[in-house]
Amino acid sequence: MFIRFFRSSFPVQYFVIALVGMILWGKALVQPPPIPPPEGPVPLYSLLYALLSSLPHLATIIAFIMVLAESWLVNILFNRHELVLKNSSLASLIFIIMMSSSPVYLTLNPLNVTLLTSLVILNNLMLSYSRADDLDLVFGAGFFTAVGSLFYFPYLLMFFIIPVCFILFRSSRWREYAAASIGFITPFIFLATYYFITDQLLQQIAVYKKMVASLFFYPIDLHPDDWVIGIFTLVLAIWGLYYLMKGPMEKTVEIRAKTYLVVWLILIAFPSVAYSTTLVVFHLVMLFPTLTMLLTSAFLGIRKKRWAEIIFLIYFLLILLNSYFYNPQ
Repeated sequence: MFIRFFRSSFPVQYFVIALVGMILWGKALVQPPPIPPPEGPVPLYSLLYALLSSLPHLATIIAFIMVLAESWLVNILFNRHELVLKNSSLASLIFIIMMSSSPVYLTLNPLNVTLLTSLVILNNLMLSYSRADDLDLVFGAGFFTAVGSLFYFPYLLMFFIIPVCFILFRSSRWREYAAASIGFITPFIFLATYYFITDQLLQQIAVYKKMVASLFFYPIDLHPDDWVIGIFTLVLAIWGLYYLMKGPMEKTVEIRAKTYLVVWLILIAFPSVAYSTTLVVFHLVMLFPTLTMLLTSAFLGIRKKRWAEIIFLIYFLLILLNSYFYNPQ
């Protein structure tokens, strides 16, 4: 029922997705979790934290609107580049369910914002595949990587998705590397200028040096319910990867290259966890665009649709129960 309904992409599907999101976030909208404090040199997130940490209800409302918008953008991105079944809205539904998979996610946090920059980066890089003059796109990819790191420091390593993209797309022009690098350093030039004017430059350089030189390996402290959902998600993701690998042979080289690019997000996220410090639980959110693609492939690839519906319903109910009955204290 659910999967069949979301194989289409009309306004009614997106309205239902919004309702599902409100159900999953219902408790958080009434009893919002605290906003995680900033870690490391993250001036933009520090500003958000200063403004909203004392207004948890407003922070949760903003986070919900942002996640809902991101779920729609994920679906548009995957459909536009044919990474999932075309004209399907299932990816949007799965994304918002995953973004609600732990009660601690149900408020404003650094990954809410950086996921938005990830979608912009992926879209720019995928559009560059068919553009002869793509310097503006790769400049934008580098620029938004730096902007994302001003909310979440480990996001700096997201820059490596750009050379990976060049390799996958078989593009090796030096001007593209230069454009991406210039885009990457541009926000830091503005930031350094601000710190220079306010006489904080040397102090902030020391903060960055200390953060880069320090590796942190915090244990992932999850509730048992979160571990169950995480393992369930991992199994479905492996299942989805299997369906992707044995997918229809008529997939073009372009679609396969773009699919591999999204999968590479997981490999980029793993080394950056060393800088996540106490936000290691939130760091898992960096995997969600890739996991959304894999889970969408898994549910659409199961031939016996009744089993697909049952598995999907179990997955949804686990997350719903976790949202309402899990106590982070």
